[in-house]
This record gives sequence, structure tokens and C-alpha cells, in this order.
Amino acid sequence: MKILVVDDEKLLVKGMKFNLENEGYEVMTAYDGAAAVELEKKENFDLIVMDVMMPGLDGLECTRRLKAEVSTSHIPVLLVTACALERQRADGYRSGADGYIAKPFSAEVLKARIASLLENRKRILNLWHENAANG
Repeated sequence: MKILVVDDEKLLVKGMKFNLENEGYEVMTAYDGAAAVELEKKENFDLIVMDVMMPGLDGLECTRRLKAEVSTSHIPVLLVTACALERQRADGYRSGADGYIAKPFSAEVLKARIASLLENRKRILNLWHENAANG
């Protein structure tokens, strides 16, 4: 499984990459939303973990753009942020995010949430394939 980690905090990106690679994921990184959109055009990610507040193209707008494209709308997006305001969380879900984690978070919570999102997508894909084969 290939994951894209997007955050302007380089130390946090390095830590997430290390923890996720230790779980067997292939991890690529970007430090802003614009770079994430460009990287997604070249790669096929199974999931994107993205900070909400970044300079330039922020995580909410990046998520909106990814979810608006047919080719990327199916990719789960897990937003992370230091801001725990309910309004921002609601904005994240309205942008199309599939999950939300407030900073600081533990590596265990991050890994568990990612595994859950990927397993749910796998189930949906399997059901879709079964229905297509039977119908």
C-alpha cells in the first residue's frame, strides 16, 4: 500500500514516514498541498495523510481538489491538525476528508486509523467487484 504524507513540519513528516514504513507501507512525502496534487498526478496513492494548515494550498483546499477529480476522488484522505476547533473539523469533513486526527497524536492511533480506512476501502472495492461480476 502506498501512502502520501503531506505536512509543512518536516520533523513530523519524517516521524510519520518512519512509523508507517515500519508497518510495511510505501511512503512518499510532500510539504505543501500544491506539491501533493502534482505528486498524485504521477503516483497512485492508496491513502493520503495531510495537515490542514499549510502555506499556499492548505489541506482543506487540497482535499477539495482531490475529491473533485474522478481519478482521485476514491482515495481516503486523513486530515491532521493542531487546531481542535469543531468548526475546522466540520470544514474538513465538508471538504471530503474521510477522517480527522488532532495533533499531537500517537503513532499507534495514526497507524490504527490508517489501517481502518484502508480496510474499509478494500471491503468496498471487493463488494463492487462482486456486484459487477454478478450483475
